[in-house]
Amino acid sequence: MLSILSYYPSLEFYYLAMFLIVIGAITQSAVGIGFGIPACFLIILEPTMVPSCIVLMGTFLAFSNAFLSFKDIIKDDLIYSFSGRVVGTFISVPLISLTIGTKSYLIIFGLLLLITVFLSAKKWSIAATKKNVTIAGLCSGFMGTLTGVGGPPMAIVYQNSDSKNVVATLNMFFGIGALFSVLVLTYIDLINFREIMRCLLLAPGIITGIILGRQKIVKDYVSINLKKLILIICFISAIIVLVQAFI
Repeated sequence: MLSILSYYPSLEFYYLAMFLIVIGAITQSAVGIGFGIPACFLIILEPTMVPSCIVLMGTFLAFSNAFLSFKDIIKDDLIYSFSGRVVGTFISVPLISLTIGTKSYLIIFGLLLLITVFLSAKKWSIAATKKNVTIAGLCSGFMGTLTGVGGPPMAIVYQNSDSKNVVATLNMFFGIGALFSVLVLTYIDLINFREIMRCLLLAPGIITGIILGRQKIVKDYVSINLKKLILIICFISAIIVLVQAFI
């Protein structure tokens, strides 16, 4: 109890954070995106946890799911998507360090994401070509490092693909990309011993989410409703990004 209160403002907040992490981990494990959604609430209640804790825990979560479904990963796409992710992460670093232009970029990304969700809902189809996967990776790297919410661009590209391949590929992509973001955030001292301890205290939530999100009944539901779930999560993420722009 004393150790928890050393890293969190109260036990009530810790339990709330644990609940949010479990929900995010279930969503990420089942759909391939969604773990960044808890960042919406955490940035309001405890801004110092975003993006450091979200990115750090997301790395472990994504890699765990990816290795559990390694055979289903579309490996060729990872080269193109990760190349974009690296570029996007580097672009975001000056904004994190100098806090210049953050609001404008978040508004732009949030609005573009809303437009993309609307067009997708109207039967507009985006093919998972090498070019689109690379562009989506770039946008994901930028948004993921800056806000902790980097899933939507990649998910939109894969919305019409087979669910088991989508979930496995997205998790590996986010595992590799988030690891790169962790290195960058560590270099600029946004991830330190305190953040690591915070994440370790929330680790049971990650493990619980992985177990629940990979249950057969959940996988079967996702297989039937993948596109709908992706668009719902992307819509929520767009709102989150816009809200963060004005905080």
